[in-house]
Amino acid sequence: MASGSALLRGRVALVTGSSRGIGRAVALRLAGMGASVVVTYRRRRDEALETARLAREAGVEAAVIQADMADLEQVERLARQALESMGRVDILVNNAGTGYAQVFHKARVDLVVREIHADLLGPILLTRALLPGMIERGWGRIINVSSIAATHGAPYLAGYSAAKAGLIGFTRSLAAEIAGSGVTVNAVAPGFVETRLGLSYFRWLQQTFGIPDPLKAYLNSIPPHRLVTTEEVASVVAFLASPEASGINGQVIILDAGATLAPGSLAGRPELEGAPRGGGAGAAAG
Repeated sequence: MASGSALLRGRVALVTGSSRGIGRAVALRLAGMGASVVVTYRRRRDEALETARLAREAGVEAAVIQADMADLEQVERLARQALESMGRVDILVNNAGTGYAQVFHKARVDLVVREIHADLLGPILLTRALLPGMIERGWGRIINVSSIAATHGAPYLAGYSAAKAGLIGFTRSLAAEIAGSGVTVNAVAPGFVETRLGLSYFRWLQQTFGIPDPLKAYLNSIPPHRLVTTEEVASVVAFLASPEASGINGQVIILDAGATLAPGSLAGRPELEGAPRGGGAGAAAG
């Protein structure tokens, strides 16, 4: 068996939204396994360059490409530039996404559309552009980052939950279609993660409903009493990207430290009863 640092030697991985958070952790884990990486970002070029610098320290090549996954023309450009700069993409991690906490009947339609584009249509089009090369070479890994908001629901994240649920349907459908090609398609569904974007959901609850400490209430109501870390997500993605995961296809791995073992959801739990209903939109999920 190859060592962990050589499992992906010679492979190229594209990780969307890898300037920080889950995406950075995934890109660096894959680089540590020998894969060259394409780092993408929407606005934070300096953070993307830092991810690339850290990846190069592992002895691999790294390219940095700007793309807004909600802009479908930019998604197509991203695929072209990735192939031009690296020559191939063997591993695609559709990680970039956005979510806006909103009271559904007051939701801004433009934000819902952005969620559907960034979290579902963008990944579908990027996969469509890069899949032919994987099939031609007889090897590839597509890993879609969904969410437990898709599998179990999350209050005030209807658009995000719908888009991430669509990503799971896409994962299973494509996996069935190309089974036997040497390309696997899987998804991970993290719970709330310790990132700026993930924690913003709880800040929104506090600001909108006046809940004193919604994060503490949530942690007290779930068995692990903690959030998931970016490294925990990265470790599962890295395994799915490896040759050792060739027998896993069309699966959705829930990665929430056991949070969904508790019945119910954030809304309606005793800790949050009596919270007023109202409020506007805020970035919430990663």
